Amino acid sequence: MTAPDQPELRYDRSTGRPVLVAPGRTKRPLHTVAGRDDAEQCPFCPGSENETPPESEAIRADGSAPNGPGWTARAFPNKFPAAKHHEVLVEGPRHLAGPDSLTYDEWVDSLTLIRNRILNFERRPEVRCAFWFKNVGRHAGASVAHNHSQLLGLPILPPRLELELDAQRNEGPLIEDDLDRSNREGRRIVDGPGFSWLSPTQPKLPFETWIVPHDRTSTFEDADLVDLAQVLSRATKALKSTLEEPPFNLYLHRVPNEEFHWHFEMQPRTGFLAALELGGDMYINSMPAQEASARFRDHLGSSPT
Repeated sequence: MTAPDQPELRYDRSTGRPVLVAPGRTKRPLHTVAGRDDAEQCPFCPGSENETPPESEAIRADGSAPNGPGWTARAFPNKFPAAKHHEVLVEGPRHLAGPDSLTYDEWVDSLTLIRNRILNFERRPEVRCAFWFKNVGRHAGASVAHNHSQLLGLPILPPRLELELDAQRNEGPLIEDDLDRSNREGRRIVDGPGFSWLSPTQPKLPFETWIVPHDRTSTFEDADLVDLAQVLSRATKALKSTLEEPPFNLYLHRVPNEEFHWHFEMQPRTGFLAALELGGDMYINSMPAQEASARFRDHLGSSPT
């Protein structure tokens, strides 16, 4: 039997939907209260390493010791896990609320650590999928203001990834087709050598965007992280300036050991999920993809290229 505070995977009998039951997460301290800067008490800042579990891995300057300052990106087990395998990845030593202020080098170090931890998780036989995500801002789910992300090692694929995998198997290269059409339809925002930032054909909610690799046969594991860092940096900066620093979520969609056109999805939290979304698994979107893309391009001050 699972211990009272330990996370457990259960299933909703009425729908078959998986639910992570994690009572221990009620004990999380909330450092993102509006109007309060928690920099002096931040458990993720350099010098506070003893306030977190011992690090699993870190990108460090030569010679700096584990579990102390000197890192640019640092991973450690989540003190309040939602699953058996759950880590926090702190990205950048400076006390920044969002990724838009990271330097390119900090982006590359952070992406390197993310990739390393994903590969580590997926070497464990009980992990089917390592799911990476970032919550920025209290209303997007962040409890600590310092820029960070999380990694869950799951024994199953999340239902959304199952649906996407089935669609790509049955309908062909849907995302590649979407990428091809995005420029002429006015949905392309930024182009890099290997990645584009765009609004998908039908965003679920206002201002939803994706970062998509041009090569649908590539994997996140072999991605050019410098190229990816540049597109992610431009996207997060434009998001901040266009929507005046909104809370948002960023997550990586990839399916291990399957042919799958992986990508990042970024969702600003400009509204609230209401009854239709929660009760019917349907979405209402008042912002057409072309209009959202144009607003982002205006703040970039450039064409997609």
